[in-house]
Amino acid sequence: MKILQPISTATKVKVCIVTSLLLAISSTNVAFTQTQHWKTQAREKSQKLSSAALNQLVLSKADSAIPLLTEGTRADPTDPLPFMLLGMALNMKGRYQEALDALKQAYSLDSKARETYLTVGFSHYLSRRFEQAISIWVKVLQSNPDLVQIYTNIGYAYLRDGKMEDAETNLRECAKRSSYSQPAYRGLMLLHYLNGNFPIARSAGEQAGSASGRQVPLMLAEMEFLQGNAQAASKQLSAVPKQLSAVSKSSKKGRPTFDMVSLGYLPQHDFHFDPFSKDFFDNESLIEARFVDLPKRESRRAQLARKGKADAALSELTNLLSTTPNDPYLRFQSGTIHLANGQFATASEDFVKVISRVPEWHSAKLYLALSRFREGNIEKAKYALEGYEKACPGRQLAPVFTMIKNANAPQGQTAGDKKDDAFTLPPGAPPTDKGGDTGF
Repeated sequence: MKILQPISTATKVKVCIVTSLLLAISSTNVAFTQTQHWKTQAREKSQKLSSAALNQLVLSKADSAIPLLTEGTRADPTDPLPFMLLGMALNMKGRYQEALDALKQAYSLDSKARETYLTVGFSHYLSRRFEQAISIWVKVLQSNPDLVQIYTNIGYAYLRDGKMEDAETNLRECAKRSSYSQPAYRGLMLLHYLNGNFPIARSAGEQAGSASGRQVPLMLAEMEFLQGNAQAASKQLSAVPKQLSAVSKSSKKGRPTFDMVSLGYLPQHDFHFDPFSKDFFDNESLIEARFVDLPKRESRRAQLARKGKADAALSELTNLLSTTPNDPYLRFQSGTIHLANGQFATASEDFVKVISRVPEWHSAKLYLALSRFREGNIEKAKYALEGYEKACPGRQLAPVFTMIKNANAPQGQTAGDKKDDAFTLPPGAPPTDKGGDTGF
């Protein structure tokens, strides 16, 4: 019979060590599993909140989306998605610095996510810091050379900054290379409308498609009025509500009115926000008011201006121009709406400033001729019209411009009066603060 030998002290020590190691490993695994479970739960919650917020953003309900996304950032502070979406939602509400704060956090979590930096560009674009937006989008394009939709964004920023040649180059690049080119064609339409080249503007507008919203059909009507086709213009204006209603109904069937993929976003993050129409204040009534036969139909002009809420639009434009007084597109719209509102002298001041800032916006010279004529300043009206015809010879124009050309100046008015329209740059200068290197 074998006698069991007593376990040596060394052996006891070894057993204790092994047991301790096994317990340590076991407790580590439990802790790791618990941590992973917590992280998975947190990420799942933040993703669900982001998804719910996207559903609200698709319905243009940024106010409902912002609390959901804020909760998502708290549920998982390491998830960049709710921070990025929060940035765009805040952009929609005009809260640009808050948007940049959220986007900075998203960028710190994932500096390679193109949508974050893309959205930073829109924070600057929408707050009218166009140079900064261009700088950011150029970097996005350099990192993603196949993402040719970015050329549209860059083109719009150049256009809003009054740099026509650079704007057209970039917009045409997207129109030529991208299947998502409708916003680029809309930009080209706006560019050539401002430039006074109405045939090319009309051709571009026809290719912009129904996803362009109300801006394209309204500009088409405006050009018809400027060229003397009042019947076609009125028909175009009366069709706008029906066109928009048809597009709205089709969108409920899964065909959105604006596709953010055309700006460089992923399809799953498309909530159909159109940043390029945010600063557009015109409407059917205001356009018609600009071209009524005055002074015969002054009461009709006043009625249309009230219906088009000219005073509300001018109030908003005044507020925007108080921070960016040299924005030529805002100033141009201020002029056209003052014209519709019967404030002809103020409209003239606006158009002079536009031409000073961007001499290539020849359509401003047409509107200046019209506002000067309605002021009763015939010589200055003629001078502005001559400026347009010199830049855009042979264009068909409405009969009112023939009246201006053939009108006789009141006694005491001389050609010397036109010198104050030498289109000098108004006081002030565009903002030069470019922010940090990353644009935040």
